[in-house]
Amino acid sequence: MRISLTLHQSLHLVQAAASNGNPAFAALIWWLVPLFAVSGAIIYVIWVSRFKDKYESETNRSVGAFQAFQRSFTEPPAQNSATSSQEESPQQ
Repeated sequence: MRISLTLHQSLHLVQAAASNGNPAFAALIWWLVPLFAVSGAIIYVIWVSRFKDKYESETNRSVGAFQAFQRSFTEPPAQNSATSSQEESPQQ
């Protein structure tokens, strides 16, 4: 189960807690929202700095393979001696 709060929902929770006379809950929400935002930003920066190069190199390798695949349709097939001798011999 995934829990995600929008800003509007979190404000509604804080207002409901304050109106019910529970200031500790309201304070907790106001501390948790920025804490999750900062921790998410730190995790993103670490992920980008450590793993971005790995994913870029895999993407470049994949794009290179796809371009070679595309070129195989536009270039004439290479003739080598093994395939030409097999094509010329009759099948029995």
